[in-house]
Amino acid sequence: MSYVVEVNEGVVEASQMGCDWWYARRSAFVASGKLRDVKPAGLIGGVVALGPYDEDDAQFMAGHMVESGGLPRTAVCVKRCSQ
Repeated sequence: MSYVVEVNEGVVEASQMGCDWWYARRSAFVASGKLRDVKPAGLIGGVVALGPYDEDDAQFMAGHMVESGGLPRTAVCVKRCSQ
């Protein structure tokens, strides 16, 4: 089973929590091919998915984004891929 980590960039931007951390690392996810748009940005950031990963790696990454990166807990979630 594959999982993705979804990041709601609108929540990150609105809260101003972890913005610098997230946008400094976002380009690495783009370069690796692991980032895809789920909901494109409108006036404020959209939703992106990182992955696919196994469940343990996705959970670890989501926790790291909140605990170390400072992203709001409400901006990050793990979801099972619908493949």
